[in-house]
Amino acid sequence: MSAPADKKHVRRLNSDAPAPDPRLNQTISLDKVQPAISPNLPERYIIKTSGDDRVLTCLEAPNLNVHIENGLSFSGSVAKKSPSGTIFLDGVAQCEPFMDHERKVYNLDHHEGCVRAFTLSTCEQALVMYMKGLDLQGREWNVFANEPDLDTLMAIWIILNHARIGSQEATQRRILFALVRYEGVIDALGLELKELSALPPELMRKIQRVVDHLRSEELAIKKEGAWDKSDYLSYTARTLHKIDQIFYKPSDFADYQGIDELARIDLTDQRICAVVEADMGIYEIEPHLNKLYSNRLGVVFLKKGAASYTVRQMDLFMPLTLDDVYDRLNFVDPAVRCRTHSNKWGGAADIGGSPRASGTALTPLDLVQACRDAVRKPDWVKKAYRFAVTAALVGFITLIAHIVRLIWAPAQWFGMENLQLPWISPDFGFILALLIGLTISLLFVAHGRSWQYGWNLPIGKQWWLLLPAALAGGIIGGSWISNDLIASGDWVVLGAVGLVLSPLTLELLFRSLAHGLMAQDNRIQRCDSRWFLSWPIFGSAILYVAFALTFLFCCRLDMRPIALGDVALTTAGALLLGISTGFARERSQSVWPAVFFHILAVTTQLLIIQLA
Repeated sequence: MSAPADKKHVRRLNSDAPAPDPRLNQTISLDKVQPAISPNLPERYIIKTSGDDRVLTCLEAPNLNVHIENGLSFSGSVAKKSPSGTIFLDGVAQCEPFMDHERKVYNLDHHEGCVRAFTLSTCEQALVMYMKGLDLQGREWNVFANEPDLDTLMAIWIILNHARIGSQEATQRRILFALVRYEGVIDALGLELKELSALPPELMRKIQRVVDHLRSEELAIKKEGAWDKSDYLSYTARTLHKIDQIFYKPSDFADYQGIDELARIDLTDQRICAVVEADMGIYEIEPHLNKLYSNRLGVVFLKKGAASYTVRQMDLFMPLTLDDVYDRLNFVDPAVRCRTHSNKWGGAADIGGSPRASGTALTPLDLVQACRDAVRKPDWVKKAYRFAVTAALVGFITLIAHIVRLIWAPAQWFGMENLQLPWISPDFGFILALLIGLTISLLFVAHGRSWQYGWNLPIGKQWWLLLPAALAGGIIGGSWISNDLIASGDWVVLGAVGLVLSPLTLELLFRSLAHGLMAQDNRIQRCDSRWFLSWPIFGSAILYVAFALTFLFCCRLDMRPIALGDVALTTAGALLLGISTGFARERSQSVWPAVFFHILAVTTQLLIIQLA
């Protein structure tokens, strides 16, 4: 988490200050405060909801999230160990005020662990922190409060408006300082000591009217006894608008653009990716984005419609190009099926967009997550971890299936001695258990992402080039047919179970489940991409080789004695079959060509053996 604010030097409010600006009454209107918010000022404070979490943010400071919840509190030990970019306000942290500059965690408070009469109020502490140069722009920040009294509201307003405070005229800034000082004295010491604010009597009376105006809704709600049950975030947004009315005039927002940030994520330590929405084109919005995010914005998605986005790489020196981002987006986007070459994420190396025909099915959060995945390419440690997890799942399913194979006796279980093949074959029980196990696994891991596991109709024609390699892999020992089914002479059963069900089950296990799991963190081919051996192809082929050597070797068709040459042929055949069907699965974006190739390989092997 992180945020912005240019360093400012503290300016004294001394007796020889310049005379009040003649425009003061037009800008501040302290002596004629109106109860309604000026319709000419933009509504910059919005409430965002994500699940059960609601936060308030300012459109001009989207990296600052304000959380206000009645009764919210953290122990001192928890507060001091909070994530970087955390600010506690006015009693949320049950400990003394503290500033942890190294970890960027702050507690602005004057309740516990201090002498309240000698300690600045929360809003004064916030102002001092800002004036001393707290950087509120370089990262994301989370601000926590448990009650929006005026002291807390002024602190929140200062934090959210840090960029504009620095550009205000000197007279306006002094009025802000006076209001903060006056509210701070009242909150810490009470009204009876308000003279300690050292404000001139006339200015004090005007400031008091401002305070009364800002607290009018709070007092009305409390009078009705509904304060503890009120919507603190909505109340905060309304009161922040009132403060805007006091310190801003419409001309201050002449260049304002309502840019709504929909999602953001850290790409590197210095760069972020954000999804924004605005009534401008990507080139028009760039100056405003630079002002809003400084130089931290690496990649931005601009929402143009319900499912339409433009993507722009703002930092051309990042260790990626948009080609990497397009590739990841096309993998995770359900709307992309490669059925037309234009209906996909694509464009130039620095600017592009979402699928033209259908738009995208991804949410803003999905977009930034995909962008980060494209930047953070997995190293060999991550690849090995994903391979180990996949191997463990495949191994567990296979182990259970093998146990079923050893105990398979349906005739005894059901008291039906007249059961015939294939039901009584242990190999049939083995395949059936494999099919059930992988189906259950796919239901869990592929839920809502079936296309990533090859559950599509095949696309393109290039995958047909892999057929000879698949047939060769099957012929030299990479495929398997149950000996029981071959010996039975029942060609209907052999065809249904040995030539269809077995290849179907094995391809779903290795080219759907195993391949799909490893593809979540690794780049794979598409129907229109260059040819390359992806890690999911190679990894799933290795698992298939291990499966073949462990469970299929004892069921070779010719039943020859085990020899080193047999091991070599089985390994080579399984590896060639696994890689070729893996290529077919990726180039077609479907597991069904792999299933078809495996069926043909088994059929060819059977025919050769029968003719030999």
